[in-house]
Amino acid sequence: MATKDILPILILSIACTSCTPFRPYKPDPKLRTPADIPLRKFVNSTLKFHQKLGKLCDSPGGKLTYDPDTKYNASGLISSKGYPVQDFEVPTKDGFLLGMQRIPHGKHDGDLTEPRPAVLLQHGLLGTSTNWLVNLANESLAFILADAGYDVWLGNVRGNTYSQKHQSLKPSQREFWYWSWDEMAKYDLPAMVDFILNTTGHKQISYVGHSQGTTMAFAGLSISKDLQSKINLFVGLGPVANTTHIGSPVRYLAYPDVYIPIVEALDELHQYEFLPSHPIMDKLFANTICANALTVVICQLSLALYGGYSCEHMNSSRIPVYSANGSGGTSIWTIEHWGQMTYAKNFAMFDYGPLGNLAHYGQVRPPLYDVSEIDIPVALFYGSDDFLADPTDVQILIPQLKNLVYQHEIDTYGHLDFIFAFDAVDYVYTDILKLIKETMK
Repeated sequence: MATKDILPILILSIACTSCTPFRPYKPDPKLRTPADIPLRKFVNSTLKFHQKLGKLCDSPGGKLTYDPDTKYNASGLISSKGYPVQDFEVPTKDGFLLGMQRIPHGKHDGDLTEPRPAVLLQHGLLGTSTNWLVNLANESLAFILADAGYDVWLGNVRGNTYSQKHQSLKPSQREFWYWSWDEMAKYDLPAMVDFILNTTGHKQISYVGHSQGTTMAFAGLSISKDLQSKINLFVGLGPVANTTHIGSPVRYLAYPDVYIPIVEALDELHQYEFLPSHPIMDKLFANTICANALTVVICQLSLALYGGYSCEHMNSSRIPVYSANGSGGTSIWTIEHWGQMTYAKNFAMFDYGPLGNLAHYGQVRPPLYDVSEIDIPVALFYGSDDFLADPTDVQILIPQLKNLVYQHEIDTYGHLDFIFAFDAVDYVYTDILKLIKETMK
């Protein structure tokens, strides 16, 4: 669904307050927050973001030089830089076929025969494996790890650009999309880890997740000791296990009277995918709007709304590449799950409502994920200017982790800096290499 299609659906959804007979978090009508109030706050907050960007960010002058990276998908981004690439389809227990890319070795050490430790990189919400590939080779974590002697695997969760296949369902069917990040934690992560172990013969891998990539790991590891036994180190970048203090304007969309009608309206319209990728339009947008000094602020704003935009850490000349490999899409119920998490201020499984919860979980309320059940080493990197993985929320998380081996708050870093910042190699990636190497001893 293109951006231009969202506004009419949003308007329609506000009027749809009871499209289904029962939904979770339906407050007493006397206590309800009218949908127009948080929506008005969202618009006002977004305008303030725009003004702040205009004052703080220097746009590149004139028309940017065409960047060939805007035309490549994940495999193209890898091979175009001289690295080997392998593509795989990984089956999950519930029938999805997940697309994964592998960089088996670095650019200049393919003749080495000894086994290489495997590292799985997992993208965040609305992301894809390209998140680890869109900067220059010496600034992108996937290439840095490959050149450091690691066997690098790039994950893609169900429903995104690279994982829209199923053994029996089609993307046009509602059942194909009826899941949230619960299923990513329960099915996708174990499937990818097992596939890597079976392919390489290793007993364990290292895991690096960003944003929702940390959320699904916190969830999956907390409920599975078997999964824990297969991961020797969990590195969380912009870690999210609660969103109580989220600072992004999107927090105003987490009111039940906003997100429930939106999800219900999209469901009624059979639009089950949220912000899907449109490769042709994405690339056209990237090479026009995002490549012009007068309009690039629109692209900066879209990044800022997600989790903060740090002008001093972003290479503005790469914005067209980021936009060309923009939203990978997800299900509308994943978005609803994030709304539930923010509104309820907890880390729980999807809330189907009391009756639905009884059917799914055998209890009225959805079970909570308990991250204190995670025994493996965990390392966290978080930013002081992260509007999604707010430092206050990270500080709530930290005492719950019994084996936290490293934590680092990076001043002025926003949520996307962990994957896009040109100086992430200095602030983040060098330490990740040290942590993984130390774990291997």
